Amino acid sequence: MPAPSPVMWILLFGFVYIAVVLFWARQAATANGNYRSYFSAGHSLSPWVSALVLAGSSVSAWFTLGSADILARDGFVHGYLLQAGVLLALPGVLFFKRSWFIAQRYRVSSQAELFKLYYDSQALVVIVACVALLFAVGFAGMQLRAISQIASSVSGGSISAFTIGCALSLILLGYVVIGGMRAIGFLGVLQTVSLISATLVLSFLILVEAGLIGAINARMQALAADSAGAQAFEVSGVIQFVAGLGRGSFYDHPVSAVTNLSSAYALLGIGLSPFALKIVLSTRNTKAIAAGQTWVLAGFFGLLVLLPVGVIGAAGLGRPEFISHSYLAALAQSSPWLTAWVVLGFAAGMQVMAGLALLVAAETVVRHVYKPFFASAMSRRQTVTLTRIFVAVLAVGVVLMAFLAPVSTSALGAFALSASAQLLIPMLGLCWFGWMTRPAVLAGVGFGLFAAFVTDALGIGILGYLGLDVPWGRYPWTIHSAAWGLFFNILVCLLVSAISQNAARTEFREHLRAFVSEALSGQGTAPLNSYAWAAGLAWGFLAVGPGLIFGNYAFVGDDGWSMDFPSLWVWAMLFWLLGVTLVWLLAYRMQMASHVELDITSYEPPPTLRPDQSAAEARRLRSLIMFALAGAGLVILTVWSFGGAG
Repeated sequence: MPAPSPVMWILLFGFVYIAVVLFWARQAATANGNYRSYFSAGHSLSPWVSALVLAGSSVSAWFTLGSADILARDGFVHGYLLQAGVLLALPGVLFFKRSWFIAQRYRVSSQAELFKLYYDSQALVVIVACVALLFAVGFAGMQLRAISQIASSVSGGSISAFTIGCALSLILLGYVVIGGMRAIGFLGVLQTVSLISATLVLSFLILVEAGLIGAINARMQALAADSAGAQAFEVSGVIQFVAGLGRGSFYDHPVSAVTNLSSAYALLGIGLSPFALKIVLSTRNTKAIAAGQTWVLAGFFGLLVLLPVGVIGAAGLGRPEFISHSYLAALAQSSPWLTAWVVLGFAAGMQVMAGLALLVAAETVVRHVYKPFFASAMSRRQTVTLTRIFVAVLAVGVVLMAFLAPVSTSALGAFALSASAQLLIPMLGLCWFGWMTRPAVLAGVGFGLFAAFVTDALGIGILGYLGLDVPWGRYPWTIHSAAWGLFFNILVCLLVSAISQNAARTEFREHLRAFVSEALSGQGTAPLNSYAWAAGLAWGFLAVGPGLIFGNYAFVGDDGWSMDFPSLWVWAMLFWLLGVTLVWLLAYRMQMASHVELDITSYEPPPTLRPDQSAAEARRLRSLIMFALAGAGLVILTVWSFGGAG
């Protein structure tokens, strides 16, 4: 009797997973009352559920598999990847606690509502909606295609990647539409555990197959002894003043210390994203924010990336058979059931982030953009129904984009991180710095997005298609587009804030700042403040900044690597430990994320008469339709014109 094929095991485990998904989706729908708490689970998610889901969605399968492949391709020069756990935790320490208390006080449940509440700016709401769409279509689509291709290769090509992608999207669509945020929370725990187990099992199998760590280190030492292979273990200087990727040559290779620092800013975009805030604002209290950021994300997931993912990358360095997708395809022949289980674990890890991205994008567009402008009289039931329809539209769009336009999907996904990083400034203004004025924040974000766009592959590609040949390539001076955006974002915000302080003071903003000051300020241990911030700057400089160049030689002796591991890998291990200590110091000792028991009363705004907006909304809707038709015609004409010219 022939042994079951990988396809049979994929189908078997897939049906079990579907059954579990539908069960919890139904449980969530019942608890929601179908639609009453669809968007935020009634703000009742367990803090520990939120901590796990937040960590799982931040890391997700894109990071575990993608980082391993990058390490296998380029070596250990991407130090920011090995510090991912700490970097992903820092925005949560800075913003989650204060955002939660502000949201509870003023009864809002999303990043878009927070910005609308504080800045009274619909433009910021639209920007948040665009960032959420970038994550839903680009970032999630990029992951969907990668996982589908791995599953297809494991099946020996008997199931196409497109078919697998459609199946995964259908599962995703089912539980997001049925159960909303509550289903995402329930299933997110299972999906995060599946991601962890798949990563651990894959790394163990590859470690054993490659001959354990001694054999892997011996091969890396032989590679480092070759002048061509040594670049995999040395950062190429502090910075390289070149026009960028695709424009001119680099010294050694394009990954400098400044590349790592600027790429770290892009990783911060995950913690600043609308979907990360959505998890936090759907939680019933702040008990697990500090523990979640310190021990779950920076601690456990940081170690997961540093060691198991690092081992997968190290084994694949110069050995293509140990690159994750190649190894899984080979493993399917000898152990099909285990391969199917590992692949399903990574697929579940992809869905924890994709489900959140779909829900948040649909909610932001429907609740915070469409409804206020075009249908303010919509009931909650109608709003939920329209959101569910839009989730379905987005899910279909994700599949089509991922498989029909993979290059565009990858460009959108990469730009999502740079765009989300620009939300750092409005978050700082909301939570910490009251002197940041509304015009300054708007101008800063606008300039930041433009700078990030024109230094990223997406913007350069679009401008080039339109015949605008910019004199720089992607990441000029080996600086990531997120950092270019933040530089202009901060610069413009500071300049405009200095000349617009008269616009900073409104009665409501004063009320909100007074609440934050009275409720949360002064909790930190004052003597630690200057030391803590100095320690943070020192850690950033040495772990992912210009000081990373010291890691090239810090653990190198006369006979090679003094600890048998690549010097940059040992440097990363050391600064991961120091990074976890830094996060603990900020979260607990300075109480920036520690739990506080407060009796928060709901803010009641003064009553106002609401005028009838139906006629104005009808005019806006007609204008939107005409604008959309004109825009579509312009795009078609542009494509036809340049296509004919080519």
